[in-house]
Amino acid sequence: MKLVFWGLVAVAAAYVAYAVMMSAWQYFQVSGVVDEALQPYALKEVANTPRAVKARILKETAAAGVPLEDRDVSVTVADRQLTVNVIWSFPVIIFKGEPVLAIPISLKRHRALDATSYLPAGRALASAIIRSTRPRSSPAGTTFTNRSHERIAPAASFFAS
Repeated sequence: MKLVFWGLVAVAAAYVAYAVMMSAWQYFQVSGVVDEALQPYALKEVANTPRAVKARILKETAAAGVPLEDRDVSVTVADRQLTVNVIWSFPVIIFKGEPVLAIPISLKRHRALDATSYLPAGRALASAIIRSTRPRSSPAGTTFTNRSHERIAPAASFFAS
């Protein structure tokens, strides 16, 4: 009788460990998807709209194997800050299709929106071109790049004498 009891305790402990590990795995999967969705290049792809960010998070978590519903993900923009709040649960015991015992999991991330994220693409491209074409020489006439003086004139020649 003791052997059966301790066998059931071992099985229960293994199942609890499995549930904890699976909920941790889901947390890390969702965390990775949300962090990737809040990267600047990803935000530019979806035009910074909360609906598009939410759709991307739902699509990528489904691809990662975490079943999230539309009501589990909340994306808001307030005070030039994008906030993503994800709340879901990992069912441990399911009876007749309904979870009886579940592990609640939540994740909240913030991302400050840059001033450039609201500018049209043309203005951002123009500022990038201006930064990349600045003169690369000092007032003394020496260049800071490996280019020769024939290709880049010293800074002193740009000023009228």
